[in-house]
Amino acid sequence: MKNRLNVLLTCLIITATFTGCSQTKENTDAQTAPPPDPHYIYYIHPVREGFITEPTPDESRKVGAHFEYLKKLMSEGTVLLAGPSTDPPYTGIVILKAKDREAAEAIMNQDPAVRGGVFRARLSPIALSLVGNLTPTP
Repeated sequence: MKNRLNVLLTCLIITATFTGCSQTKENTDAQTAPPPDPHYIYYIHPVREGFITEPTPDESRKVGAHFEYLKKLMSEGTVLLAGPSTDPPYTGIVILKAKDREAAEAIMNQDPAVRGGVFRARLSPIALSLVGNLTPTP
């Protein structure tokens, strides 16, 4: 009887050992897949009060470069959405993907209008809970 119990216990241990090792490729891939890129939002505010109604030629040039910079980042898949509010205080937003906060800060700080002092900017992580059609309507 004792011998049968030892054989049964040994079989249970072997079965449990091999069952734990038989993960599927899908399970392994899901466990080792990197997390998705985090998303960030940066808010931009005009530094100068009269910027919206009376931009200087230098401000206009920097804002044009800002727009081209964001279009390039959008074509690369980094920027998801960008645009200004149309009421005072004319806050703009840029929602982007970046591998971490440091990378998002670098993107924000390289924005020509931020770097050029036309806009001051503030970065924050954002959880995109609901995302609809991002195609603007005319």
